[in-house]
Amino acid sequence: MPAARVATAPPARVKDPPNPPRYDLWPAALRSAGRLHGLLVPCGPGFRGIGWPETPRVRTAALAEFLSPDLAATHLTAAWVWGAAKDPGEPLRFSTRDRRRNLRRETPQIRISELRLAPGDMHELGAFAVTTPLRTLLDLLYADTGFGKRERVACRLLALQIPGGWATARERVEARRRPYRTVARERLAALAPDRSRAGEASPRSSA
Repeated sequence: MPAARVATAPPARVKDPPNPPRYDLWPAALRSAGRLHGLLVPCGPGFRGIGWPETPRVRTAALAEFLSPDLAATHLTAAWVWGAAKDPGEPLRFSTRDRRRNLRRETPQIRISELRLAPGDMHELGAFAVTTPLRTLLDLLYADTGFGKRERVACRLLALQIPGGWATARERVEARRRPYRTVARERLAALAPDRSRAGEASPRSSA
């Protein structure tokens, strides 16, 4: 007698979390009142509602006054979005994306680069985009600016969010030619020495 088929329900679709309100669109008087009554609290260069925990989506929304859909958050600003930096840096770091026309201009508060960002290098959070933890880590390694304690800590925390960690980052550095690759290699070696190569390079002592 054939076994009876068990009806299975299709897997439930996981809904994306809701986008936080755009507090940057509120009138200045309303924002001021919200802060006065404790309804709005500082979050990077913007605000978040007191009932909204700090998540990547909430942090990205806090950049909305300066970020636009034709740009993506990068470098230390993106590291802050992913929780790998205490603040988004100054100036804020953005890049053009998808060859879209950039309507923003650089100011003392924002610096806009023209990185070659593939779709897989970015993550959409509501109406805005941020570079993925892997791409953010690579951009910090290749950056032609300073590489101090904040950047080193951010790289270490970002590596924890990347499948394969430092090995994945090392493979990307070696696989793609890009300006400042020597700098990236030196920074990567200082942060995460390649133990396998070190073991191969040191000869075994004779018994």
